[in-house]
Amino acid sequence: MGDIVDMRGAQGTGLLAFARYPDLEKAADRTAAKIKEGFMEMGYILKVARDTDILAGSGYASHEEFAEKRYGLDKGTVSRYIRIVERFSVGGDSHVLQDGYRDIGFAKLSLMLHMPDAVAEEITGSYSKQEVQAIKEEIDAEHAVSDIEVAIEAAEAPEPEGSLLERAIRQLGKEQQALYHRLHDIHAIDGTAAMVMDVLAPQGEAVYMVRIPGTGRLMISISGEAASVTNVRSGGKERYAAGDVQAAVAGIMHPGPVKESWQQEYGEPMGPLAEAAPGPAADGQGAEEAPSQKREKRKGSKVVKAAPPKAVEKGRGDGKPAGAAAEEAHPEPEERLPGQMEIMDFPEAMPDAHYEEIIEAPPAEAERGPDGEARAADGAGMEMAGTAAGAGGAAADRDAQPCGKEEEAAVDAALRMEELWMEAWGHLEGLRKYFAVWDSRSIPMESLEKVYQDAVSLEADIERMMDMKKEERDGQEHHAQQG
Repeated sequence: MGDIVDMRGAQGTGLLAFARYPDLEKAADRTAAKIKEGFMEMGYILKVARDTDILAGSGYASHEEFAEKRYGLDKGTVSRYIRIVERFSVGGDSHVLQDGYRDIGFAKLSLMLHMPDAVAEEITGSYSKQEVQAIKEEIDAEHAVSDIEVAIEAAEAPEPEGSLLERAIRQLGKEQQALYHRLHDIHAIDGTAAMVMDVLAPQGEAVYMVRIPGTGRLMISISGEAASVTNVRSGGKERYAAGDVQAAVAGIMHPGPVKESWQQEYGEPMGPLAEAAPGPAADGQGAEEAPSQKREKRKGSKVVKAAPPKAVEKGRGDGKPAGAAAEEAHPEPEERLPGQMEIMDFPEAMPDAHYEEIIEAPPAEAERGPDGEARAADGAGMEMAGTAAGAGGAAADRDAQPCGKEEEAAVDAALRMEELWMEAWGHLEGLRKYFAVWDSRSIPMESLEKVYQDAVSLEADIERMMDMKKEERDGQEHHAQQG
């Protein structure tokens, strides 16, 4: 005897009986897998409903109507189901996930839809949704920088030296001083490659984002005894062994105390460290860490974002900040894109471009919304475009007077809607710039890819706003029924 015995009762309840434990375990495993990846089956079913005439005569005009009326799925969710199948399933047309994307889940795969393949393939099931969101935010931040701005950076930056890994590790050491300190301690005692990898990825896996002027964001992925460096802009990737990472780390270390090593490498004084540097002592006599210390060391996010633009040097290590004005909320036109006329010296980067058309900024005393209308910036403050009615006042009063959970949830929803609107507006601005500068005959492939990414991100933001509006409408209808 073995496997599952189907015990159908008098009313056809379909009870299951098991002859032994292994039978129960197999059935449970199959069911758990089906629950976990059931969205893939639904995505495939909806894709078939969309791509074939199978709904003819069903009474449903489209796959979206079928999904909404029968299962309560809105258009945004339906779109994500199908796109996940097309992007991450075996063959792009099945209900089975590719091996590399197993155990990730619907929510994280939805975020990964907006990432290049080279980035998405580095994400495993061990990364949390918040960590995947952090990676997406870094990609969005890089896409917000136009190719023209990167061309300006490249003209002002020194010629790149070393491999992609060496350049990435050098920038990482500069942006993360506490990490540099820990790596310096390991290097000082001739630590092994495994020790270096453990410092970089104490939880076994880690992602570091760094940004190099003229190159863009690089994603350093550490996993076990291997690493990769991915150029977020181009999608190019190089893979390395642990020994390569150790050699790259050694390349940014110098004899003497950590502060002297830092100054010799980066040509500027080392700032105050963000945290004490744990790990072996510099003399190699460090005591074994207690279990509690090891657990503490392994806490925290596995994703580290790139430092803000103000931390990036301009020129050949002159220590002067570049692009700091770009972080201001309302920069003056001449500060927003420094060196705007120099781009004319690089016709290969901008053929037939009318550069003045894409740097036009609103007057300093006004904020220009997505509708093109200038809005006064008086002392009373300014509401951002697209904010739900009353959200600005509610946000301002949140600390001034107590409010119930419903009011607080409404304020949070309004603020989130505002953030999504401004994010979408940023992607729309990116598209406007490209369509203003390039034409169909001269646009390079990398710029066309950027247009695509902006369009996809804009679509995702709009979908999320639609979902929020639907939730808001459903909530209002529920309250009306209760009232």
